[in-house]
Amino acid sequence: MIPKKIHYFWFGRGEKSPLVKHCIESWQKIQPDFEIIEWTEDNFDVNQCEFSQKAYENKKWAYVSDFARAKVLFEHGGFYLDTDMELKLPLNEFLENQAICGFEMKGIPYSAFWAVEKNHELAKDILQYYLDKNTFEEIPNTHIFSDLLVKKYGADAEKDAFQELKFGVKLFPSTYFSLDLPKNYIAHHFSGSWHGAWSEEKNTYKNLVNTYGLMKLFSEIPDGKTNVKNVVYNHQKIEIEKVLNQIPLSYLVKYLKNQIFKKLKIK
Repeated sequence: MIPKKIHYFWFGRGEKSPLVKHCIESWQKIQPDFEIIEWTEDNFDVNQCEFSQKAYENKKWAYVSDFARAKVLFEHGGFYLDTDMELKLPLNEFLENQAICGFEMKGIPYSAFWAVEKNHELAKDILQYYLDKNTFEEIPNTHIFSDLLVKKYGADAEKDAFQELKFGVKLFPSTYFSLDLPKNYIAHHFSGSWHGAWSEEKNTYKNLVNTYGLMKLFSEIPDGKTNVKNVVYNHQKIEIEKVLNQIPLSYLVKYLKNQIFKKLKIK
C-alpha cells in the first residue's frame, strides 16, 4: 500500500515561482489528508553518492532531485510530483497499489510523477542506478526511468495505454497524469529547464504534449471522422485550410498518393 505522503524537492535555496506555489497549493487543497514533505539541503544529505555530490557542485538541482527522489521513495514510500504538476483530482484510489507511474506521451513513460510503497523494487532499481554512477552525466531521469520500465518491467513504450507490469507496477496512459485536460488527475505544466522549451511567454513543450494528447483522444473516438466532417464541412466551425496548414506538405502529398493508388486499384 502506498503511504499518504507527497514528496517534493527544492535544492539550491532559490525562490519558488508563482507556478510552483500554485501547484503546491493544489496538492494541499485536493489532498488535505496527505503529509506533504519538502526535501532540501537541510533535511537531505546531497553527498550520499558521487552523482548527487557532483550535480550539486555544478548547481544542477534537477539531477540532485533525480537521486533524492529514488532514495526517499525507497525509504519512505509515497507519491513524487514535479513542482510544476497541478493536482486536479484526489489520488486516494491509487493507494492500494504497490507502484504506479504514467506516460508523458506515446514512447515516453516518465518519472515526473510516480508512487511506490516503501522498499519497492522500482525505487530500489532507480536508486541503485545512481549509487553505481561514479561520474556525473546530464542524462534526463525520464530516459533512465523509461528504459528500465521497458527492459526489466515489461512495458510497451509505444502503447500509451494502461499496462500491468512486473513487480506490481501499474503504468497509466498520458490522460491520467500528464495532459492538461478538463478532467484528469494531474496537469503537467512542463516548466523544467532540461528540455529547453519553456518560457513565461510560450511553453512550446507543453503545447506539443497536449496537442499529441488531443489527437490521440480524437483518433480513438469511434465517430471521429464523422465529427471532423461536421465541424469542418457541415457546421463550418473551422476552415479546412486552417486544418491542412498544420500538416507538413510532404505528409499531405504522401497521403494523397496512397489514396489515389487505392482508388485506382479498386477500379
